[in-house]
Amino acid sequence: MTVILFRTILIYLILSIVLRCMGKRQVGELELSDLVVTLLLSEVAALPIADHNMPLANGLFPVLLILSLEIISTFLKNKIPLLKNLMEGKPSMLICRGCLDQSELGRMRLSIEEFLGECRLQGYSDLSDIYYAILEQDGKLSIIPRADKQPLCADNMKIKVSEHGLAHPIILDGRINTNHLRMIGKSEGWLKKEITSRGLRQQDVFLMTADDAGKITIYPKEKKK
Repeated sequence: MTVILFRTILIYLILSIVLRCMGKRQVGELELSDLVVTLLLSEVAALPIADHNMPLANGLFPVLLILSLEIISTFLKNKIPLLKNLMEGKPSMLICRGCLDQSELGRMRLSIEEFLGECRLQGYSDLSDIYYAILEQDGKLSIIPRADKQPLCADNMKIKVSEHGLAHPIILDGRINTNHLRMIGKSEGWLKKEITSRGLRQQDVFLMTADDAGKITIYPKEKKK
């Protein structure tokens, strides 16, 4: 039992490192080659856990080999466009300049019902509102609406607006996030001054954010009933 526990923890840690090296994409965003690698890793990693008679090195070596192949193939794909197109394919234009390409839908084995459903998920119930619809390499649908259907923005109305940027979380459940504090160029002394000026203590703050324009928002902890 101890051997199985040790092997499971070790392989879990190694797989976590391997998948971290592959990048930050989520499972729903994996390309075909990434999905193949993930499935292979799950099968290979399960062998030394299920069979404790198998030498641990025999299970770890294929994992490291698959990681090496993934790194090499990614490097080659980035250097050789033809290889990248062969292994990953190209984005498919399903609607081009307002015209639905029925043959491309068939080639992608995508029914019109599925396509309409994907468009509705992005807020477009009428295909005539769409100027471009592109099926990306990861299977997601990108939609560019017609000019008269695009959301109105400040630029269209000639309104001058300032950038607020990211609302950086600088206190989370009473703990200071020093990384985000540095990102806004402030010190802990400044932070404590801002908290005390509002009649609070650091441990009383559930969430405090500050954006790039200097706007501060504080959510105090709820008092226990």
